[in-house]
Amino acid sequence: MNLKALFNFNTFLYIRRQNILNSRYFTSKTENDVIVDGKKSIYEIAEETPIYDHDQQEKINEIEKKRDKSRLNPNHRNILFGQRPYNESVKWFHNTVKYKKRMLGRYGMKAVEVPAGFAWPTPEEVEDMKEYERVAYPYSIQEEWARIEEKKRQQAEAIKAREDDISQKMAKLGKWINDLNTRLAKKEADLLEAKKHKERLIEEVRYQLGFDVPIHDEKFKAAMAEKEKEEKKKLKEAKKKLKEEKMLAKLNELSQTNDNATTVPSSDEPIK
Repeated sequence: MNLKALFNFNTFLYIRRQNILNSRYFTSKTENDVIVDGKKSIYEIAEETPIYDHDQQEKINEIEKKRDKSRLNPNHRNILFGQRPYNESVKWFHNTVKYKKRMLGRYGMKAVEVPAGFAWPTPEEVEDMKEYERVAYPYSIQEEWARIEEKKRQQAEAIKAREDDISQKMAKLGKWINDLNTRLAKKEADLLEAKKHKERLIEEVRYQLGFDVPIHDEKFKAAMAEKEKEEKKKLKEAKKKLKEEKMLAKLNELSQTNDNATTVPSSDEPIK
């Protein structure tokens, strides 16, 4: 056997071995096949399209599942990669038009199995929307604009009136502060006077009963109550007397006014 025949025999064995190993992964082309000594060329075999069987695809899916370390649910993982959450309907609302519209808007045509025409409103829905717009927005654009302008004008007037009111009150603030200080001073003076009055009553009761009687004694309390009752009676009589004096002064003033208004006729004038 010469050298050329030995080379061809080795090439034939190599090609046959490659065909046996790759028969389950590759399919041969029907066109542009290159034949070398009745067999396909190794270069043509390398360019063939691989075809995986069912078992190989399951192995690939299992490997991809093991590679996923995110611990996400399948629906969450689909959302992460920009796909619709569920490939099949799981809940009842997944078959509703509203849900399918949402999937169409978010993930495109690949997310729905039906034509996109379902997303368009029906004639009944169009009429309902027209009726809603007619009731909810009864004014035209010009009328609505005029109403907005009028509302703005009223708000501006209300703000201006509020600012004017605040300015007037700020102008009176000094007077109000002085009046408040006057009332507080009067109240403090009244409290001080009441305190002094009570201390005076306590001293008078002690003088009557004796200085060794404590103020928490029942006898002292009874005497103190009687003393306060007498003081109230005196105060009431004093107020009554003051009121009578004011009434008398007013009557005297009225009588003098009447006397001055009455004119006495002179001797030169004839008596009628």
